[in-house]
Amino acid sequence: MSTGFIDNVKGFLLDPTQTLIAHRDESLGDTLRYFIIFLVIYGVLTGIMLGLFMGVVGGMAGAEAGLGALGVGGLAALGTLGMVIASIIFIIIFGVIALFIAGIILHIFVYIAGGRKGLATTMRTIIYSLTPNLIFGWIPMIGILAGFWSLALEILAIKELHEISTTRAFIAVFLPAILMAVLAFFVLAALAAATTIAA
Repeated sequence: MSTGFIDNVKGFLLDPTQTLIAHRDESLGDTLRYFIIFLVIYGVLTGIMLGLFMGVVGGMAGAEAGLGALGVGGLAALGTLGMVIASIIFIIIFGVIALFIAGIILHIFVYIAGGRKGLATTMRTIIYSLTPNLIFGWIPMIGILAGFWSLALEILAIKELHEISTTRAFIAVFLPAILMAVLAFFVLAALAAATTIAA
């Protein structure tokens, strides 16, 4: 089922369970279109913020260099436009690549946890769960809260779309993080031991 972009956003934020059930049979193509629209919006917002920041810094430097209004206004506007375009291109390319890599990794653990609805379903869960992060993630500090919201939505999406228990969905999401933390601990311990022996 494919509905309008705004309806999807509202649904995933305000009534995620019913929205996920309604999107249970949606194609990966429809979900990818939703994702690309979000990446473009996110790229514009990120680019504006970066461009304004760079414009303020560049404007102050331009004013000090004697460029006057050009340094304060002209370079700032040019910088913002350039940052918006660069952000859109970078975020779309990086976002799609990251989606496929994250989808494959997550699907391994979803499969271990009992999910049998396929890789496309796992990728759709990632896209749906990114809704809060893509709306609020560009805002400093609030983006951190949006990240936790997206994590909770990812667990719910895996539960609903793969039709497994909440516990299994939780394991599928957190098992990779736990394994990475354990691996990082052993790597750091090995490095510390090697440094001690070398000394």
